[in-house]
Amino acid sequence: MGFWENVNEELKKAVEEGWSVVKENAKIGKLRYRMHNLHKKAEKRFAEIGGIVYEMAKDPAENPQLKPGVQKLIDEIKKIQAETESLEQEILNLRKKESPSASSGR
Repeated sequence: MGFWENVNEELKKAVEEGWSVVKENAKIGKLRYRMHNLHKKAEKRFAEIGGIVYEMAKDPAENPQLKPGVQKLIDEIKKIQAETESLEQEILNLRKKESPSASSGR
């Protein structure tokens, strides 16, 4: 193989590797955006719980956890937490996947 062919092959490899990194980073960006939206949902649920507890504080004998709305909100927050943890793991997996290719090109 001549020098020209070698240069062309290396350029093709560089472009392919570059696009794969761009695609991986785009996926990570989308996952981070989904996590951000989930965090906003969780924040709303926490605020709702806080409002309920605040209103119930007028009667210290009431237990906020016995109120059905509170338990529903807690369950929603747990689902959001599980989904967020899953997205975090997906991001870690993508980063692990891209890191060997990044270090082999150096």
